[in-house]
Parts: sequence; structure tokens; C-alpha cells
Amino acid sequence: MPTKKANSKRVAKSATAKKTSSKSGSKKAVTPKEETAQPGATMPPGNTIAEEILSAGLLEKQAAKKSASTLGMLENRVLELNIRPSVEAKKLLSIVNKINPKALLPIEKMPEDMRKSLQVLKPGTRRFHGIKLNLGYFPFPLIKSVCADKFGYLSSAALRASSALPFNVANQVLLGNLGDMMGNAGRETAPDSNIPAGFTYFGQFVDHDVTFDVSSTITASTDANTLNNMRTPALDLDSVYGRGPALAPYMYAFPSSGPESAIKFQLGTNTNVGPGGPGGAAGFGGMKVQTDFDVPRVNNPLNPSASSHAAIIGDPRNDENLIVTQFHHTMLKFHNQVVDLLVLAAFTGDIFVEAKKIVTHHYQWAVVNDFLKRVCGNTAINNAMTGVTAAVGSAFRMPVEFAVAAYRFGHSMIRDNYWVNFNFINATLSQVFQFNRNPNLPVFSNWVVDFNAFFETGVAVPVNNKARKIDSVLSNGLESIPGGSGIMAILATRNLRRGLALGLPSGQAMATSFGITPLTTAQLTQGLPADEINILNLSGGILLNKTPLWYYILREATVLGSGNQLGPVGAKIVADTFVRMLKRDATSYLNVPGGFTPMLPSVTAGNFTVADLVIFAGVTQP
Repeated sequence: MPTKKANSKRVAKSATAKKTSSKSGSKKAVTPKEETAQPGATMPPGNTIAEEILSAGLLEKQAAKKSASTLGMLENRVLELNIRPSVEAKKLLSIVNKINPKALLPIEKMPEDMRKSLQVLKPGTRRFHGIKLNLGYFPFPLIKSVCADKFGYLSSAALRASSALPFNVANQVLLGNLGDMMGNAGRETAPDSNIPAGFTYFGQFVDHDVTFDVSSTITASTDANTLNNMRTPALDLDSVYGRGPALAPYMYAFPSSGPESAIKFQLGTNTNVGPGGPGGAAGFGGMKVQTDFDVPRVNNPLNPSASSHAAIIGDPRNDENLIVTQFHHTMLKFHNQVVDLLVLAAFTGDIFVEAKKIVTHHYQWAVVNDFLKRVCGNTAINNAMTGVTAAVGSAFRMPVEFAVAAYRFGHSMIRDNYWVNFNFINATLSQVFQFNRNPNLPVFSNWVVDFNAFFETGVAVPVNNKARKIDSVLSNGLESIPGGSGIMAILATRNLRRGLALGLPSGQAMATSFGITPLTTAQLTQGLPADEINILNLSGGILLNKTPLWYYILREATVLGSGNQLGPVGAKIVADTFVRMLKRDATSYLNVPGGFTPMLPSVTAGNFTVADLVIFAGVTQP
């Protein structure tokens, strides 16, 4: 824990600074739009008080506050509460002064049984029988979505019947040959894309937030409507929050003093093997021995060598590799920083519920306005925003055209090597997968990721990792990851054969259904090596006439997007699916009455990017 003296120095130093970094925020505070529910506003049928709290923000314009805090007042509260801010004092003060501490539903106005329930969640009591909590403590889609626990189709049955490759042995073999070719070593000749490499793994993190298929097969023809989606398709961060503090208390740190609802995430520890992580302006010499830069893990104190070190997180897939693990850890710290912000502002409502809302809305904004605009382009996002109609609470099945084809573009963006930090300037993909596995756990302190090399944070590093171009070539490094022998070919083949088993429409048919001119044969084969063209020409050129949707989308990105973003078919499927998920969710930022404007510190006023997120989480500085 930081000392009060250290906190005082941090705040005092930033309070007297003459200038603020242009990379860490705007000089002028952004006043968010009024987010309180409008008088007489009609909420969707079946909404609860908790849902109103989540969908109607509690942050009001500064004018709504009776008095503003000063730097001196802020410094005193930081000392009193022993909080370590992640941003300089002036920016922190600006945000604190945007928060009206008077909640729509203050703790003191809650029903008595709810107030008592908050008290018994404390570590000294920990009683869960008979408690009553605000439904904001649970994943909302679990109690209000229709068909959201299933996969389905975006395309019509007629379109699939007329264009899908027949499911037979010959086509399974043919797609196996194509998958083998996509995974052949030595085909990576294209330069890197212009997309920061962190978005490869942010995209993986987002995928784990909205889809989890545990029942599909590649060996039999399957109707997607029969498949269960084990994630809530709502960008609600259920992969982070899990089932909430009431049902998954082991993931949370309950306050032993102060507001009962100031519930944070547990953080993990690091194995001390020397300095690592961000070095800041000092570079190599600025790195420190990190102590809490990992997710919490299972440990056996009686027999440490037998510890599984399994991650105690909302979705185990977020511990697949070091980079996505470290990003999940970043999200835990992001929530904790927002909790501290609300405590500093003396917020009178349920701090956990409000923090979760702020975190989720800013994350959703960054997904749409940063990540998706990079990979889909502004036009596709704007068209989705204006063209997609989805009533709140409307039925939804996760389309396999998205989950099995379009959103798998990220597989081709994986690099062979990464600049992880000043210690490991050319880490192999194999190492990225090894150093979040036993015996290298908890994550070694010298392997902590410096996210300044993965996102555009403004902190100088020798190398800014860029993702590989979106194309039909997979990384050689996939061969060397744990259990990865032949996985390049296996991964490509599995993607292709899963699309075959689910009867996905061809890329050409999908394009035509959207009113988009399909790629020609010349475009599909443009720049491909002769052996790959030969495979496409097998069986009478069936793969050129009924091109598998995933492969089509990769080729479209190469030919029409120069490998830097998806082509029109891929972009429309991805953009439309995300926007539909957000529009139908009453608690999303798109459904905030009066509109939503990010209020957390950002480089550009009124915006919030993934880089802004990692900065505010406090993981970009030593």
C-alpha cells in the first residue's frame, strides 16, 4: 500500500505543475451531457430500479453541485483515504468536480434489508443467506434477454441453402488443404498493419465478453440455433465482473472501513525476479519490481509446488496468454480506480453499481469509437448506428456469420515477436504463451507488460508493436506455443470446417444480400502464391464460386482494405452485430437518456480510447 507521505508528494507535485502533458488529457474539462432520467421518461417494460440506475447515469453537470472541491480539499481527502491516484491532481480534480455526490437513490434511502445486506458482505461477517441486493450486482442480461443464450444466423435459410458448400467428405478434405496452405511457414511477407498490436488482444478480450461456444463440432452438420452461447452478448463485461460480488465474492475485495459499497476487485501478486513493466520517461532504469501486476490466482500454501495458479477471474480464457492476462488485470485496476474516484467525490449511492456502470459505458464507447472504427472504418460504424434497428430487450441470437467468420479476422493479426518491455525486446510468441503458465506463475515481475508499446499512450518506447495485416496468412509463431505443433494449419482448418459444418453462406452470397458487389475471381486470387491459387481451383473452382465466408472476409480485407481494416462485407457484419447488441441492451451507453459523453480523463475532450483506459488504470507508469 502507498504511504500517506508518498500520496501527499504525488498530489502536491502534480498540483504545482505548470503544464500538463498533451498526451494525458485535455486542459479544459469536458462537461458531460445531462444523464439523469428525464421527467416523465418512459422506461422499457419490466425494468427495475437497479436497471434505471444503470441505464440512467448519475453524473450531472457541474452546475448541479452546490460547491466544488479545491486542490487542497482533494489533497486532504487523498491523504485521509490513503488513495493512490493514477492521474495528476488537476485532472483528478476536474473529474471529481463533475460528479454530483447526491445519488438518485442514496444508500440511506434504500430499503432497510438492502442496507443491512451491504453490511454483512464485509470480510468480518460474510453472510450471504437471505441477503437482498440491488440487481446491479448481477449480470442484467441473465434476467432480461430473450434467446440471448443461443447462437443463430444473420443470413436467411434460403441464402444458406443456395450458396453454402455442401457438407461432405470431399469438401472437408478441400478445406483441410486450404487450411494447411494458410498455415504454411514462410508465407509472411507483407509489412505490418497500421493498427497497434494491443488491439489484437483487446479484440480477443472483447470476444470473450460476448461469445463462448462450448458445443459446436466440425465433424457433423449443425444448426447454429441449437448451440448455446455461454456469454451474455451485451458488452456488459461479464467476463470481468463474473456473476458479481454476491455470487462470486472470491473475486472481490470488500471494504473493511468506509462505504460498504466501495467494492473493488482482488489483485494478484508477482513472483519477484527483478524490475519489469513500464519504465516511463526513464526507460530501462525506470522499471520497478512489480508486486500487484497479475490477476489473482489459486495458491496451495500447504504445498506451493502443487499450486495450479489458475486465474480467479470471470472468464478463464482471459488467461490464455500473457498479453490478454495483463489486459484483464488492467480492467481490474480500471474498476478499482473508478471506485476510488467515487469515494473521493463522496458519492452517496451504491459505489459498486455506479463504478460498474462508469467502467462499462467507457469500455463500450472505446469498443465502438476506437477499436471498431480502426478495424471496420468510420463509414461502417456510422451506417450501423443509423441503419440498425433493435428495440430494447428484443430477441437476439449471436450470429455465427459474426462469431465463426467475420470476427475471426484477428487470428491473422498475431505477430511472431513482441517488444514486451525493456527486458524482453524481441519476445517470441511462444514466450508470450509460456510466461502465464506454470512454472512461471504468478506472473514474473520482470515479464510484466509495458502497454505503452501496445497502445498509443504517448509514453515513448523504443518499439511500438504493430499488428500484422489482416490477410489469409497465419503467424509462424503459432507453431511454437505450448501444445501448438501444427496449430497454424489446425486453427485455419478448424475455422474453415466449422463454417462448413454450420452451413455458412458463401462470401459472394453474403455480399450480394447486402447490396455489395462481390469480389471477382481476379480479386480473390490477387497477389496469392501459385500453390494457393491451385487449391482454390480444385474441384472445378468451387472455392472461387462459393468462397468460405471467413476466407472471403480475409481476402476482402487484403484486396480492398490493404490489410489495415476489413472490407465492406466483413466490416458490415462486425459493426452491425456490435451495434445491435448495444441498442437492444437497456443498460448500454447508447440508451442513456439524454445521451452519453465520456467523463474520465482522455487525450481528446469528449472521447475515450483504449489508450485512455490503460492510462487511467495506472498501468502505463512505473
